[in-house]
Amino acid sequence: MRFEIKELQRRFHFTIIYVTHDQAEAMAVSDRIVVMDTGAAIQQIDTPVNVYHNPANRFVFGFIGLSNFLPVEVGGGKVYLAGARDAGVVCETIPARSAGRLPTLACRPSEIDLVRDGGVRGVIKRRFLLGDTIDYRVMVGETEVRIQRNVRKPVFEEGERCGVLFRKLHWY
Repeated sequence: MRFEIKELQRRFHFTIIYVTHDQAEAMAVSDRIVVMDTGAAIQQIDTPVNVYHNPANRFVFGFIGLSNFLPVEVGGGKVYLAGARDAGVVCETIPARSAGRLPTLACRPSEIDLVRDGGVRGVIKRRFLLGDTIDYRVMVGETEVRIQRNVRKPVFEEGERCGVLFRKLHWY
């Protein structure tokens, strides 16, 4: 039906308002998305690409797509995942505390690399094959990080030590 709805809109050039809770469906059929919280408060109006890659706030980040929200510690000008002081997370800026609280690091499971050497050290806790994707749960210090990788990349085994490299970070 996704293709049919999109084709009708293109062929007849009319506006379609489509209400759904299925994020994948919304991304597939939309030119613009309105993300609402509890059906009343508009959080973001944007293109599907911008809603996914540049979410307006923590709610939108968590609502659209898979996400990690990771607690951090700051020390010596570096950011560390909670309980993982062996290697800092590489980031250009460290946000200030808000009302005495540390910010939360957010990232998509697909925007994290697993490496054998380097990175923030962790251990593969769980591994799930999802067809073309392997969904990992990696313990980094006291923090569980969800990472998704294509099956064509080197596979890590449960219990194996690894390095975690974050390609894109958001702060909330």
